[in-house]
Amino acid sequence: MLCGSPWHLCDHVFFIIHMETESHWILGRLNIEERRVYMYNSLSTAMKDSAAIKACQPFAVLLPHFFALFDEFKKENKPVCLDRFEVVKVDGLPQQTSNDCGCFVASFAEYFIDMKPIPPIFDVEKHRDRLAVLFYKYARMKEVEFIDSEDEAPPKGPKKNLS
Repeated sequence: MLCGSPWHLCDHVFFIIHMETESHWILGRLNIEERRVYMYNSLSTAMKDSAAIKACQPFAVLLPHFFALFDEFKKENKPVCLDRFEVVKVDGLPQQTSNDCGCFVASFAEYFIDMKPIPPIFDVEKHRDRLAVLFYKYARMKEVEFIDSEDEAPPKGPKKNLS
């Protein structure tokens, strides 16, 4: 789905979370139907997991309120529920040994999108090189075909008056 699609049409929404105190990035995956935030952490220890769950809590608390505010529940004829979303740690993930959390976050999202299981061990160098090539090819395609990023987004509808 393209960026800007209505939330009630999405099954899952990915977002990255910066754990400032740990100088680390994790991947969050919101499952709207299950009302859960799944946490993908490539640097899993008891202390890091506790900090990661704490970093997910604002999303778990605020998202139901945003959905209610923007009538996302009504679009699917669901009752408005402001209870916090459950935060679930995803186990069995490969663990980083150096400062590669960005590559792990991107890889975790890609595996889920491609509906492939995340292998417990993978070659981070290979993934980093592959991502670099993909980003380069994408940038070259945009350059050669004169594509502006605005052209990729769906047209915006009229703005809602929130006052």
